[in-house]
Order: sequence, then C-alpha cells, then structure tokens
Amino acid sequence: MPPITPDLTPHQALDRKLDYLAEMVGDVHELVDKRSPNEEALRAAVRDGIVAAASDPDVWSVALATLRAQAQSEAGGWLFGGVRAFFSRVAWLCLIGLGIYLVGGWAALVAFIKTGATHP
Repeated sequence: MPPITPDLTPHQALDRKLDYLAEMVGDVHELVDKRSPNEEALRAAVRDGIVAAASDPDVWSVALATLRAQAQSEAGGWLFGGVRAFFSRVAWLCLIGLGIYLVGGWAALVAFIKTGATHP
C-alpha cells in the first residue's frame, strides 16, 4: 500500500487508496483468469472422469447391487424368489435326468419320461 503522509489532502489519500485497491482487484482478476479452466479443459476433465468411473469394477459391482436392491423393492421379493425356485427345480430335474442317463442310458431316460416319476 502506498504510504499516506500527513501532507496529503484527504481527497489525495482516498485516491491513493482507491488506486491501490484497483491494482489489487486487477491482480486478483488476472489470477482468476489464469486459474479458470476453459471449455476444452472442462470437457477433457469430464471425459476422463467418466472413463475412469466406467472402467472401475467397484463402480459396476455397486451399481449392480443397487439395481438389484431397487428391482427387488419395486417388484417384490416374491418375484425373484419364484424365479429362483423355478430354476432350482429345473436344475434338480436336469440332475435327476443326468443320473438316470448315466446309469441306464437313453433307453432308461426315455422310459422314465414316458412312464413318469410317479408311476410304480
């Protein structure tokens, strides 16, 4: 700040202070302009952030877990329980069919399917 001496009039002292403040504001304005990212830098930063997030497996696992939780809350647990039960029964039928095939071959499997599991 410029020195304010007693030989200055109040008007001159005020002018010096205002000049000093104008210089400071100009310096701050230049610093802000230098630090402000331009449009291309912002695009590049956003693009890099999206690429980094999309290539992170933790982001995908959290997103899938959240999606599953939301789907269960919207559709209800009964839907997913029913689908799980259906595929469990299909898996057991395939396992039983594979066991019959391994023991008796195609003829035993076809005979089992024709007569049914409940026929003695």
